[in-house]
Amino acid sequence: MDQIPSPPSIARVTFAIHAIVATVIGVLLLVIPETFGSWFGYTSCPDVVPPLRAFGAVLLGLGAVTSIYGVTARAWERVDLIVRAEITTTALMTIVFIVSAILGSGPMLGNIVFAVVSAILLALFVATWVARPK
Repeated sequence: MDQIPSPPSIARVTFAIHAIVATVIGVLLLVIPETFGSWFGYTSCPDVVPPLRAFGAVLLGLGAVTSIYGVTARAWERVDLIVRAEITTTALMTIVFIVSAILGSGPMLGNIVFAVVSAILLALFVATWVARPK
């Protein structure tokens, strides 16, 4: 009988870290988006509060919940697509914040902090992908 390949041990660490980051940022964007943004140099703009709250909801739903699911998954096939999607998403987010910093779009502090957070998550998901069962 074939054994079902389980996720590598780094997967649980990656998903746990991602769940924490997505939960914290998601809740803050959902509840106090303008205050949260001000901590990183973003100016208040009431017109963008609804999309920021929606992004917070997306982080909670697609980031935190899928990562909690990833922590508890017993088979690699259950998390394969999540890992691929997170690599794509975190790579794109890293690029966006780096390009924004280079072009001077938005506050430098926010661009640097979120580029670093995105790059760390990207590295974790890539390491998880490299360690996947083959």
